[in-house]
Amino acid sequence: MSNGFKRMIELNGMPYHLSHPGETFWVDENAGNGVNNRRGTFANPDSTIESCMSRCTSGRGDVIMVKPGHIENISAAADLVCDVIGVTIIGLGSGDDQAKIVFDTADTADIDVSVSNVTFDHMWFECNFADVDGAIDVAATGTYFTIQNCRFTNTSTILNFEEVINLAAAANYFSFLNNDVHLIEGSTAESLVFTQGECLAMRVIGNNIVGEFSTSIFDVDATALTGGPIFRNNFMINLTAAADYCVEIDATTVAIFCNERYGTGGADEPLNDAAASFLIDCHGVDTANTSSILWPTTTVTWP
Repeated sequence: MSNGFKRMIELNGMPYHLSHPGETFWVDENAGNGVNNRRGTFANPDSTIESCMSRCTSGRGDVIMVKPGHIENISAAADLVCDVIGVTIIGLGSGDDQAKIVFDTADTADIDVSVSNVTFDHMWFECNFADVDGAIDVAATGTYFTIQNCRFTNTSTILNFEEVINLAAAANYFSFLNNDVHLIEGSTAESLVFTQGECLAMRVIGNNIVGEFSTSIFDVDATALTGGPIFRNNFMINLTAAADYCVEIDATTVAIFCNERYGTGGADEPLNDAAASFLIDCHGVDTANTSSILWPTTTVTWP
């Protein structure tokens, strides 16, 4: 029909409508077709996310759909390079069949994000090598990078992340939304997110994070970090026995913390250097089997 469909159509009883303007490419390492014959279609999917990335067009809003059971091995530095603006990578499946990215073989194995508006949605990121440092490396040009609805795990106490997400200075508008991070107790990482300098308008919302982090879960205390980050509705537990934090920011940072629930295992405060920040209904605890307290403990008397 030259004028399209007047009403939404259904396929197998499910409503179908176009939700993005770009092309869709499919990935499945288990498809069984010869690699040279794969075209990135649903029936003839490509074998890697990297190969589909090369098929995308900058700024078109392309989507890479990753089928259940697919495993993308990241075995060297820049093994996956997100260098096409506006691409979204969406994983399908659940449980052990969720589409997965595994960091293995080298501690330098990483994903590089070098352009804006890249999104990972519903992917499973797993560490299977010792001290993988900067598993996702975001350049200053990687603005508006988003990770949402994803999982982060490691396979043993010695096969672990060191830094998970490394943001260069000016990697602005980073969003970490509704993710589940569960690193095995006894496997010490340094940080989940580390900033190398000022990053404007970071958004950290709705995440569940548990692990041992020797620096802090969010190590965003770079000098003059004045980008106004917002932390809202997160549950974080830093299980390290050392005196470390859930979030560490610069004392000059004007941040907003709203409805945060933090726990630390090192008898230390959950948040460091919040002198310029605003805290709304946040609770923290530094010892197991004790009730949380509202922080900061100072009160404001309204007129």
